[in-house]
Amino acid sequence: MTAAYDYEDMHHLVDRLTPTQVRRLRLLVTQDEELSQVAQSLPAVDANEAEESVPAGLLALIGSVNGPEDLAERHDDYIRERMRDRFGDSA
Repeated sequence: MTAAYDYEDMHHLVDRLTPTQVRRLRLLVTQDEELSQVAQSLPAVDANEAEESVPAGLLALIGSVNGPEDLAERHDDYIRERMRDRFGDSA
């Protein structure tokens, strides 16, 4: 396993967590001595502020994207395929 694979794997894992699970994971991170240092270096985000930062037009966009049913799960694969088609195997 490479660090890049680990990063992608964790990224996809966190994307699949429910909000309750994310809060629990954050609690676990803050309780770990090494990981808590990283968590403390991040700017604090108020829950109300995070909800207000979503552009109003974004909610209208959701659901209007046409594509394969697994587009969200395989978007990296689809982009790689398009790059190969456009630029060859060197991309």
